[in-house]
Amino acid sequence: MLIGGDFNKKGKKLLQKLLELSEGETEAQISVEALNEAFKHERKEIRNLLEYLESTGCVKINTIGGPFLYGHISITEKGIYKASKK
Repeated sequence: MLIGGDFNKKGKKLLQKLLELSEGETEAQISVEALNEAFKHERKEIRNLLEYLESTGCVKINTIGGPFLYGHISITEKGIYKASKK
């Protein structure tokens, strides 16, 4: 998977939305389907973004299953920091 500027921007926007939905709580489990409603990414794209963000320690995948492969995710402290960074 190639990671470029556009991909990174999408990842940051996804983190910012996740931060908003979780209200900054790292224990909050957010539905991937609900998260993607704000972006309308294709299934493969949202999966790639989530896998990348998990590999960097910004999100934690909590459940598997559902239309986007992953059911629920949560933001980590690192993800909160990255989402809040200007």
